Amino acid sequence: MDTDTTLKHGIKIRHPEFDFKSNIPQYWFCDNPVITHNFNGYNLLFPEFERFFVRSVNYFRSQIHDPKLLQQVIVFSAQESLHAQAHEDYFKVLERQGYKIDRFLRYYKRYALMIERMATPKLCIALTAAAEHYTATIAHIVFTNPELFHGMHPTMKKLIIWHSAEEVEHRSVAFDVMKTVGVNYPTRLLAFFMTSLDMLLWSTLSTLMLLHQDRISLLKSFQFKRQFSKQFGSIKRQMRQSLLAYIKADFHPDDINDLQQAHKQLKEVGINE
Repeated sequence: MDTDTTLKHGIKIRHPEFDFKSNIPQYWFCDNPVITHNFNGYNLLFPEFERFFVRSVNYFRSQIHDPKLLQQVIVFSAQESLHAQAHEDYFKVLERQGYKIDRFLRYYKRYALMIERMATPKLCIALTAAAEHYTATIAHIVFTNPELFHGMHPTMKKLIIWHSAEEVEHRSVAFDVMKTVGVNYPTRLLAFFMTSLDMLLWSTLSTLMLLHQDRISLLKSFQFKRQFSKQFGSIKRQMRQSLLAYIKADFHPDDINDLQQAHKQLKEVGINE
């Protein structure tokens, strides 16, 4: 049974259970290997991402004097830690399906730690805020395109909706910490472009790594990608518009509010709002 812990200021800590031992199809996303492995590729990155987010935000806890924001940082950290654990649990599904992922994970972890050691704390929080904008944008796509879930295995649907809903709940936390500690606009912009390049590079590498193990050629991969684009042609444009909103000087994550839809879909998959 799912358990729910409610804390102040509208962000909740939830402990949903995921049946990763069930028979999850190899290509569970639209029966499309490219789109499935694109998600699987991001899944391989999420645990390192999220633990980095927690460290970046908590570095500045002593500088946060607003009790509301401080409480949100505490719950943000708990939510992200649970996300990291759930996505690591999903690794076992990929391993049962025969995928070799350990080598890729070692390389990515070394890279992520190198970037963290080289960056200043203010750049780290700016990178976190930018990455949170990416995850909130993905959540926005999820909640405004319910047709994506048609025929999806219920465990994967539940995982995506839970993670997306909590990204919506805490979408402004890292951004507000960044503003509180005085990160300037050029640093915010630099971090956004660094994050964009990082996600493009590593999500592409992880997707290609999994497709290679399936012996799916680049030509066949392009055909599967084109098939998805024909089904959901507006998503790419929608995502681009949402992402680029971040470069506006007066942008704030709360400009977009998917909370009502997020909580509605949480109920539909059996997770307490």
